[in-house]
Amino acid sequence: MNVPIDLEAFAKQFNDQTYPKITNAFGNPSDLDNNGKVIILILDIRDGSTPNGAYVAGFFDPVNQFADGIALPLRSNFGEILYLDGKELVASLSRDPTALASTAAHEFQHLIRYPFMQQSQTLDDTWINEGTSEVASDIAGFGPQSYRLECFSGRDSSRCPNGANGISLLTWLSSSSSTTVLKQYSMAYAYMRYLYDLSGTTESERNAFFRRSVQGTSSGIRANNASQLMALFRETSRYQTSLLGSTNPEAFFRTMVLFFGQSSGTNAYSQVNRIAQDLTTINTIDLSTAYAAYPFESNLSYLVNNPLVTVSGNLSLRTGSAFNIASDVNLADLTNKFENIGLVKNATSSASRSTVIWGAYSSTSPLTSVRGFAKAEEPSPRDKYKSVFENPNPLGHSSPMCGTVFIDEKIHNDESILIEQPSSKSDNTP
Repeated sequence: MNVPIDLEAFAKQFNDQTYPKITNAFGNPSDLDNNGKVIILILDIRDGSTPNGAYVAGFFDPVNQFADGIALPLRSNFGEILYLDGKELVASLSRDPTALASTAAHEFQHLIRYPFMQQSQTLDDTWINEGTSEVASDIAGFGPQSYRLECFSGRDSSRCPNGANGISLLTWLSSSSSTTVLKQYSMAYAYMRYLYDLSGTTESERNAFFRRSVQGTSSGIRANNASQLMALFRETSRYQTSLLGSTNPEAFFRTMVLFFGQSSGTNAYSQVNRIAQDLTTINTIDLSTAYAAYPFESNLSYLVNNPLVTVSGNLSLRTGSAFNIASDVNLADLTNKFENIGLVKNATSSASRSTVIWGAYSSTSPLTSVRGFAKAEEPSPRDKYKSVFENPNPLGHSSPMCGTVFIDEKIHNDESILIEQPSSKSDNTP
């Protein structure tokens, strides 16, 4: 197809800027075809898109990591390939000059990461993989992701009504609406960006944290789930056990409280309430020193100036989610109580506001309510690993891959977790 862009300039930018920055952070890509190259194929991705609608702007397809007819009856290009859309994505460059380069950086992280997933025989949680790819675009020089932060805060009300209120960081569903998927990506980006910033005082220290999360340590720890991510985060140079705790669950709870409190504009960190293990006791902990040590840095300053919108009414709370509530809430009044539900209130404004956070990454009863909302069925654990490209979905594509989708000229990314090696593949270009 005829692509109306300067391909040589794009290739030079990828070669001179994106490639060294991403490999410095995550390590070198594999070289299955022994050509020492990453191929970027720009094509019209046939995704059934309509004008001003959703479309697939790019993807990394794990099937290309396997040779034709060796272990499985595959049709594979067997090499390091990034696919970028040459139609809608290229057309968007008049509005966002970094769209093509940012998409390439996002997909490049997936390409580098996948062989380590395969070697360790682990399925990395979607929110970690996708959140890391979102930050990868920042690392390559194309951030911060302002559209993500607008969505997270709910300021992009047409696409992200109520923002990240009630959206679980941890549970990604293949049946999610495009609005929910967009919010999930926004939350994964913002939280992973926060951890990246907290992990070191220099770019080298921060990149070392991300590299270990992708490649793993000598003891085999990779960031394939929240617990493993926290184990690696606790080993970073800026981590202070006295402020963030000595266990993985404690680190997750405290970083979630600091993250959601700052992004919601609630700041009474000296009196953070927390439901204890007996589900009756409400403890008070002081995180004011932790907040002073770990404030949002400039990349997340948008959320300081434009905090998460407040909501009211019956609100269902999942693990790894929060609500910024437009009233004075007390944990003792919750209909259902679970360990590590926390509360931060507003200490500097006359307006009543409470941020309720379930800072836990596991629970025997993973769905409860803030105000008497009935319990709902939780999806099966493996559902969070499914690709949203599996049918049925609006785009009608069935192959497991990472895709970057734009809706109404705003970018968001669809998840890229391959459940297992595909038994067949017949629709990719040979």
